[in-house]
Amino acid sequence: MSAGRAGRWLAIAASVVVVVTIAAGLLTIGSPGQQRESRLDRKREQDLRAIARAIDRRTKAGRPLPTSLDTMAAEPGQRLSVTDPASGAPYDYQTTGNDGYRLCAVFGTDTASPSRLAWVDEDWLHGSGRYCFDRKAERKKG
Repeated sequence: MSAGRAGRWLAIAASVVVVVTIAAGLLTIGSPGQQRESRLDRKREQDLRAIARAIDRRTKAGRPLPTSLDTMAAEPGQRLSVTDPASGAPYDYQTTGNDGYRLCAVFGTDTASPSRLAWVDEDWLHGSGRYCFDRKAERKKG
């Protein structure tokens, strides 16, 4: 085998290794679009968790459930994101009884599937598309 031919085979082999490595990486971590959707969904989850914590602080202080997320976010000292990071649409909020409320958002990924990652907060597992979380506000003890 000539040196030129050996070099060509080495280049082909190296190219195959690079392609296989890239493909394996994409299968493992997902495409850039999937990664973007995952980041946006993590932000949505963080926003909803922060809203739920603010509602709990409010009700533990003896105050009623907020009438809307906008009014609660506008209160002095509040720093809440009440809109979707991608679309800018407001998160959905409804009271569902004396202490109950529902928070909804539109998600791009499904964290409730069996292939979900272990570090996902199980209280906030969701399917893709519009998904709602039913919560009960914590009340002041005593």
